[in-house]
Amino acid sequence: MSKQIRKANVLSTKQITPHLQRIVLGSDEFKDLSTSYIGNYVKVLIPKDHKIDLDIKTACIRSYTIRDIDPENGAITLDFVINMHQGPATQWAQLVKVGDGVAIAGPGPKKLDNYDHGHYVLLGDLTSVNAIKAYLQLLPKTANIDAFIHVPTAQDIISLNTTRNVNWLVTSTPDKSMLNALSNLEISEQPPIVFMALEAGLVRKVKTQLDERFSIPRCNIVSSGYWKKGLNSERYKQLRQRDAELARIS
Repeated sequence: MSKQIRKANVLSTKQITPHLQRIVLGSDEFKDLSTSYIGNYVKVLIPKDHKIDLDIKTACIRSYTIRDIDPENGAITLDFVINMHQGPATQWAQLVKVGDGVAIAGPGPKKLDNYDHGHYVLLGDLTSVNAIKAYLQLLPKTANIDAFIHVPTAQDIISLNTTRNVNWLVTSTPDKSMLNALSNLEISEQPPIVFMALEAGLVRKVKTQLDERFSIPRCNIVSSGYWKKGLNSERYKQLRQRDAELARIS
């Protein structure tokens, strides 16, 4: 990811569903951002006590997928999950006001980069819904796409600006619902490319099912555990950093 830090201001903020807050950020430093960056991620340097920390080493940082970009001025739209998990990013998203300042690092690349395949399986939740939105528009029109997104309420279903079929799983038991939905997948001779961005524990369960039931090779799976049940975002980030460091030195 580019380490460029851009200062921005909140242009609008609106709660669009029971669990999503949509925030539009604008800056003169966004003018180089075209609509080709929709679906890429940025890192938001969350202000503390209304003060912006521009140091990527010390700031509280969270990653968000770009939902939309205004082609005229580069303003970016991000959706923040609220009323589900506690943490500085959630609190900021709920309290932020128009005109408040913030800093953005990036954008970084899209997680999925194979757009020349015959079958894709896209799995997500509210944290990754906009990544799936972007892929639905980028993947081949001739490709078979199975998309599953679990949400806590029917009111959390949002427009993905696509004519592709999306299976919305409204559920209070996402692990069970997602695994049950996947059990009915129809796999051709060519294994699909799988993108999943879910709770870390569910990612592991889905990988196991894809391997044991469908023999989908791990090299066909692009996955991210965006959050972890039972841990606040700060503690989960610390554990991921620790695991990455252990993997680097082992």
